[in-house]
Amino acid sequence: MNEIIHYPGAMVWQELREFPGNGEVTVLRDEGKGKARTIIVRLPAGGQILPHSHVAPVQHYVLEGECETQGKPLGRGAYRFLPKHADVSAIFTKTGVTILMVYDPASE
Repeated sequence: MNEIIHYPGAMVWQELREFPGNGEVTVLRDEGKGKARTIIVRLPAGGQILPHSHVAPVQHYVLEGECETQGKPLGRGAYRFLPKHADVSAIFTKTGVTILMVYDPASE
């Protein structure tokens, strides 16, 4: 794989369709279906991601804002790792949140 560089002003944001919820997403890296992928998801105030599951491990890192999942608050700098086939519970935000999400089948 070649080096990839993205600059904030040049990132393309699209409506979130990766999983159920309302928000927007920008793709930083996508090596194809079932392979490594890195995205940033932004949820607006009152936004949410509905419960779903992934076949590979996923990592979440909160870049800005705050959200709540499983009754636990996740603020700026919070990190969460979910193993393969884990059920992802709903993620809610009252004020808006930006989350870096890394899908890396190699970490299985």
